[in-house]
Amino acid sequence: MTGLSVYEYMLKILLAGDGGQGIQLLSHIICESAFHLGLEVTHIPNYGLEQRGGVSLAFIKIGKEKIVYPKFRQADLMLIMSPQAEERTLSYVDSTSYKLQATSYKEFFNREKLLEQSHNIFFLGKLLRILKEKGLVDIEYAKKLLVEKLSNKPGWEENQKAFELGSSK
Repeated sequence: MTGLSVYEYMLKILLAGDGGQGIQLLSHIICESAFHLGLEVTHIPNYGLEQRGGVSLAFIKIGKEKIVYPKFRQADLMLIMSPQAEERTLSYVDSTSYKLQATSYKEFFNREKLLEQSHNIFFLGKLLRILKEKGLVDIEYAKKLLVEKLSNKPGWEENQKAFELGSSK
């Protein structure tokens, strides 16, 4: 993904996790942060039966040009939060897809003593950092949205820690 800029590219992002892992919240914050910069953004949520343990997906496109069709066949950037989500998204991966997989971070989470309920916020920080490097999001605006959405909920301090870890590594 290095070397690509919003001026020459439409980035296709797929977020996938089990119901309750915050996939739609992450998607909302990413989309709003890109839109805040005046970029074109589309979002297609796919909830499935996540209330019963199903997979939740979010298809996002971000670019400078008008987006004619929001769906895509291959993702440029993917977040996979569970083995079930990975199985559901196999058809969206190709040799150029960059995948962040939660299972690859188990040792890191243990070392940093990061609670499981904050893993999604860690990955939000990581995704936003990647997207900021491409000029596709306003990370300060994203932080503001995160505060609005989560600061009054239990575990806020842990989520702040997770976000800072993700956005700095």
